[in-house]
Amino acid sequence: MEENTISKTILLIEDDVALNRAIVLKLEQNGHHVISVMRAEDAFEVLKSEHSAIDIIWLDLLLPGMNGIDFLAEIRKNPEYKDMKVVICSVSGREESKDIARELGIVDYLVKSDYDINALVKKVSSYA
Repeated sequence: MEENTISKTILLIEDDVALNRAIVLKLEQNGHHVISVMRAEDAFEVLKSEHSAIDIIWLDLLLPGMNGIDFLAEIRKNPEYKDMKVVICSVSGREESKDIARELGIVDYLVKSDYDINALVKKVSSYA
C-alpha cells in the first residue's frame, strides 16, 4: 500500500470477468477492501448489509440484467443509499449517458479506453 493511501471499501460492479479480477487485484494491492459483483441485482444484496461500510461504488454501465444507469437511478431513490459516492467506468462514452449519470449525482464518469487499469484504479481510489 502506498504511504498516503487510506484503506477504503469499494463496491465493484463489473461484468467482464478478466477486468473484474484485474481491478480487484489492483485495488487490493493498493490496500483497499473490494466487494466484487458482476450484476446490479447482486449489488443491491450487498448494499442491504454492507452499505454503511462502502466508501465508493465503481459502476460499469453495460451489465447483464439491470444496466448501470437503472441501478444508479434506483439507489438514488433510497434514502439509505442516495448519497453514496458512485464513479462510472464504462466503455460507453455517449454524451446522453454522461448527462443522465451526472443528473443522478455521480462523482465522475470515466471512459475505460481513456485510461490504463492503473490510472483507473488510482483515479477511483482518489474519490473514495
